[in-house]
Amino acid sequence: MSRSTSPDDIDRALAQEAPKAHDTAEEVIELLVNLDAESVDVGGERILELSTGDFRDDYEELLPGLGPAFEETGATATGEIVDGPDITFSASDAAKAVAKVAQTTTVDGAERTVGFTVRLALVGHDDTWKADGFEPLGEL
Repeated sequence: MSRSTSPDDIDRALAQEAPKAHDTAEEVIELLVNLDAESVDVGGERILELSTGDFRDDYEELLPGLGPAFEETGATATGEIVDGPDITFSASDAAKAVAKVAQTTTVDGAERTVGFTVRLALVGHDDTWKADGFEPLGEL
């Protein structure tokens, strides 16, 4: 026999998942906004562990060229999440994380700081959450 699920049951289940989804989103966003020639490979491998789908495939394809590009230009990117990530669920295994980020990039000695908003799609994967999409939403 099937048992009915109450809205309170759903709220409790999502409340248990929210911290795990938040932690994944926070780590992926932090890794994406903090890059340099020395850390890109280690950070990139961690992003691959925390991702799935087209996002993972695209990042895996991009990763081999990132280190050399950062090294050749002497570029660095240092960022932090200044608000969020805020997690919303569209299903028990699908969520979006939205965060405001501040990032300073340095290329050939020229420094630029910008603020922007990002949205990360997340999917429940076994007992964890994985990034499934990344979208910059614009500068602040």
